[in-house]
Amino acid sequence: MLALLRQRRETAPELDAGEVLTGAVHNRVGKMLLRYAQIPTSRPLRDVTDDELKAIARACKAFVLPVRGTEGFENAQVTAGGVRADEFDPQTLESRLVPGLFACGEVLDVDGDCGGYNLQWAWASGRKAGRLGR
Repeated sequence: MLALLRQRRETAPELDAGEVLTGAVHNRVGKMLLRYAQIPTSRPLRDVTDDELKAIARACKAFVLPVRGTEGFENAQVTAGGVRADEFDPQTLESRLVPGLFACGEVLDVDGDCGGYNLQWAWASGRKAGRLGR
């Protein structure tokens, strides 16, 4: 994480510090993490010190956001369907029918509770399929 932050500072020194995590996390989450690390979001990256970059990296790794509950059935969402998951190796996400074909996220028929679980599945499975499917 620290290497990524240093690289971004090097390649885009005029960028506001609040944009340093763009692409790594949602933009609003990135700005919130900088506030958590006590780094002004409007400061140019060139002015952010190594110690402050370390504080941002620590914030990314150690930040805890407690789940306080759900919004109830009236706000529930559901998505179902997709390619049969049993047609893919669960360790690699490679198709058992078409070698070299990888699938992830909601392409597969995997249901999960709302509240970020489907998003986490999409990110984790996408990372796994992307790394193994190279």
